[in-house]
Amino acid sequence: MNPKVSVIVPNYNHSNYLRQRLDTVFNQTFRDFEVILLDDCSTDNSKEILLEYANKPQVSHCIFNEVNTGNTFKQWEKGISLSQGEFIWIAESDDFCELNFLEVLLKPLINDNKVVLSYCQSNKVNEDGIVTGDWIKHTYDLNSKLFLNDFIMNGNDFIEQFLIVRNVIPNASAVVFKKNVVDITKHLTIDPSFRYCGDWMFYFKILINNKNAFISKSLNYFRYHDNSVISKAKKYKERVTIIDLDFIMRKNLLYYLKRKKVSNFKKITSKNKSIYRELKYEKSRIYIKNNKKIKGFVILITVLDLFVKNYNFSKNLKIKFLRLFKLKAK
Repeated sequence: MNPKVSVIVPNYNHSNYLRQRLDTVFNQTFRDFEVILLDDCSTDNSKEILLEYANKPQVSHCIFNEVNTGNTFKQWEKGISLSQGEFIWIAESDDFCELNFLEVLLKPLINDNKVVLSYCQSNKVNEDGIVTGDWIKHTYDLNSKLFLNDFIMNGNDFIEQFLIVRNVIPNASAVVFKKNVVDITKHLTIDPSFRYCGDWMFYFKILINNKNAFISKSLNYFRYHDNSVISKAKKYKERVTIIDLDFIMRKNLLYYLKRKKVSNFKKITSKNKSIYRELKYEKSRIYIKNNKKIKGFVILITVLDLFVKNYNFSKNLKIKFLRLFKLKAK
């Protein structure tokens, strides 16, 4: 009989955190699961640690790559291909969780067959595993009350209200999803350049015309350290590149949504235009702060043109807008 859940642990050089991760997987109160251990050619002592756990009866696969793939989603794809469970949990190797994580997140998935993704609130922890905050502020400006309680929402509405703005599911370790909604060739064939937003694209695609569930209790601990993907993504030097990738990603996603004939496509498109302007504005500010004022000015003009097309801005208001950056408008 196949296990109910397949737990995929993709690891790369996380030996410092691996035992805590694995202990919180193997000691879950929900017991009907298999564990797939994947290592992407780590250069630390991860292999020795993984081999310590490989003989546990729940482990169905323990695979060590001989060459690093350089792509987290290749490991996701491999794990899902090997999995036998009805539900998938990608338990990132530098995170950890409460021991009732699976028990709680599975309930909405089992009780409502239209729910294809269930995720919970996360705590932020540092390298030493000490809680330093949570992710409630991440959604506060979008809806200050909704995320304080559990909810189930239509996936298209969730995209319109939240996912089109930003990835409100900031940590893959906090998510359990149904395997049968995943088409690996369509959902996980992700360009390596999208390493910062590939999970965001994945959530978009599987939630279309489905439902998602949110658990307000922080059952997941998202480790924030210098080598984490999100930490690298927020470094000042890389921000412009990430904004450019965001533009490409949004274009691809809108094309995908249009093909799927999503009922609220026009509303999603309208909100996306607003986000696009804000990203352009941010990019111009980054250039200006780095003394690349000509580049910043050129981008700023395009932002103003976008505003003028949607709002009847006067010339004086344009000038005031430019003076915010202490630039001389001719």
